[in-house]
Amino acid sequence: MITDDICKALYALPTGVVAARRQSVCRPTVIALVGAALLVLNFVLVDDKSGAMGMSLMVAGITMLLYGVVIAIVHLMSDRRVPYHKTTKRYMRFRERYYDREQLAELQKAVARGDRAGIEALPQGNVAAITLVECYAHDRSIVAYAIYEYTNFDNKLIGEVKLVGGRG
Repeated sequence: MITDDICKALYALPTGVVAARRQSVCRPTVIALVGAALLVLNFVLVDDKSGAMGMSLMVAGITMLLYGVVIAIVHLMSDRRVPYHKTTKRYMRFRERYYDREQLAELQKAVARGDRAGIEALPQGNVAAITLVECYAHDRSIVAYAIYEYTNFDNKLIGEVKLVGGRG
């Protein structure tokens, strides 16, 4: 996967502030419980004469219940690990941005400096010729950048993963 290089760099931090954890089942469970609550509300409170409201609650409830159950089962059965920031007690987020090849030099300079404003100022494209993958903690105390170039039907890492923060 395209995020493997960033994950390896984050897990290797000397302070051990980022750990590999299985994705949580809390959020899908809450979604399933809300779906079940909507179904109960539908059967208890909605009058049979108001077909549109009852049908809407039933569709929303069934959809949320099934989605929550399926995603929770997938998270429980999966061996996939994602970066977890121990300081903020939250999972780290990923973001991908796409750029044209002409902007590669400017992008590399901004990433090397850890210049978030410079990266944001670069115009983004719709084609993944150059992909910037960013993994960051909720409070942005740790940010990891990796630049990939799409060549020969594969994403090739350009340079090394750049870590900003998280060293102390």
